[in-house]
Amino acid sequence: MVSPFDRHYSYVVDDDVLKRLLLRYGLGQGEQAAVRAFGRIVDASDMAQALLERLHLADAGISDGTVEPALRDFCKDLARISEWDFTPGWPAGLAARWAECYLAGAVAEFPFVAIEALIALCQQRLFGERAMVYRLELDILNALVRLGWCLGGLLSDVAIEHEQSFRLSAEDGDPVLGIPNRRRFLMLLSDRLDRIGAGRQLGLVIVQVEWGRSADVLALDERDQLRLALSEVMRSMLRPSDILCALGDDAWAAILPDLHHPAQVSLAGHKLVDACEVLRSNNFPALRGRFYSGGAWAPEHAGDPLGLEQAARAALVVARSTGQPFDVYGGEVVVRAEDDANFEMEVARALEAQHFQLYLQPQVELPSRRVVGAEALLRWARADGRDVPPPEILRVVERIGLMPVLSRWAIQQAAQILAALATAGCGVRVSVNIVAEDLRDSELPIFIRQTCDTWRVAPSRLCFEITEGGLVSGEGMSVRTLEALRQGGGRLALDDFGTGYSSMDYLRRLPVSEVKLDKSFVERITASDNDRAIVELMVRIAHTFGLEVVAEGVETAETEAVLLEMGCNCAQGYHYAPAMSVDDFVMWWKTSGEGVAHSA
Repeated sequence: MVSPFDRHYSYVVDDDVLKRLLLRYGLGQGEQAAVRAFGRIVDASDMAQALLERLHLADAGISDGTVEPALRDFCKDLARISEWDFTPGWPAGLAARWAECYLAGAVAEFPFVAIEALIALCQQRLFGERAMVYRLELDILNALVRLGWCLGGLLSDVAIEHEQSFRLSAEDGDPVLGIPNRRRFLMLLSDRLDRIGAGRQLGLVIVQVEWGRSADVLALDERDQLRLALSEVMRSMLRPSDILCALGDDAWAAILPDLHHPAQVSLAGHKLVDACEVLRSNNFPALRGRFYSGGAWAPEHAGDPLGLEQAARAALVVARSTGQPFDVYGGEVVVRAEDDANFEMEVARALEAQHFQLYLQPQVELPSRRVVGAEALLRWARADGRDVPPPEILRVVERIGLMPVLSRWAIQQAAQILAALATAGCGVRVSVNIVAEDLRDSELPIFIRQTCDTWRVAPSRLCFEITEGGLVSGEGMSVRTLEALRQGGGRLALDDFGTGYSSMDYLRRLPVSEVKLDKSFVERITASDNDRAIVELMVRIAHTFGLEVVAEGVETAETEAVLLEMGCNCAQGYHYAPAMSVDDFVMWWKTSGEGVAHSA
């Protein structure tokens, strides 16, 4: 007899899946070694028994009695975390065990409850009741926490795949939009490809939207209304014979049969994006997002459904990377799409191998020009020696979901830099950038405190810069995290001041100590009376709230003179010094009179 488990379980954990998981959650060679070190000091059987006692499966209301035996077996497997050799075998077995539990009726949250209990148990095994905690133990615990995130992500994917498989087997349409889903899309595309007439083409356009953080806080019914409105406006742009399909929450496909000329594909792609942009602007003005589309046509680009879809998606990738609303498949598109994919992998490998560097650009007090701080700026050179602009690195890191890993790496590097500066007798503070995603991490203040303790630096020597755009959504959690950072001794700065939407409101409510004037304003104050007036107003506003003002992008003595007249507190830019390596910064600091900058 075939069990429900045998019939439905299909999630595969192979070498490639495992490699992506380890990369996504920052489990590099160092973290793997730390987990193995933990395995040498604990017994998996004892851990399993302790975990079961801690969870109290029969009493916790986590599941009913019928699924309890399967959950006990799952917990026993989970407790073997310390024996894992980082090959696919154990996580594959764990995923299969969890799939069995899930199909038997276990709640989807159970793996996270069990993992949380297991990490707490690991911490107890490491630290006991001691007040003194050693750095090696912190490294081991950090690796175990990352491993917990990795397992939670894997097991969540298993549950999601089951839900999707059940839904796809039940119907061929999107239940909210009332249009064909991806399964039905492939059938329809195959059918229309078989019907292409002589001298005609079949076009395919894929449209995707990348929402800003403001869309993350929408209620489910609001999200459904948004998707429905977008579907309706796109349907209105198409011919009666065209077919609009839903490929996911934020992606659609338009099948365009019986075309007289390939140019109709480009026309359709631009029309769909324009219609969506107008709808967003008029009906959902508070949402931030960008629409992109990619097109291809048969039989020239492909004659089968998956091949044609792949061609359209390749064009979509290029449109996204270039910031254009539409691109069409072609030779250059293929090369560029492959280059983008290779670049993503190269960025991920560079982050894992810690090939990135932080350079320091001095921040000087006005008018004394005494060096009081430095901003840590990201730098990376590819294997061929070409320097990559930081915004390009950050776009890729965010796209592949590694921004939290980069942020924590940057904070650790900043603390290490502060320790090196202290050894050289340089007591300046260092500013490091954090993003909105970091502010939703309630563990961030604890991580910063532990990092500062490890490197024996005072948290007050760290300044955390956050942009206004990063605070548009999830602000409740943002403010709580910022308050915790300030209470922990860190200094907070509002970066790119004046480029956001609610500057006055933020200054009133956020626990910041300083604002940074964006260089786009500063660099024009000697040439434009309007820009000069705007900057002067921003300085007065900041001072009204008792905040210091740091001007970025100071390039000339004339700009510095205007800023002095306005009462600006600090400045940074090429007028004083460019960004430089830590060693060069220490040498520059010493040769400049140990803390007094001269014109560069």
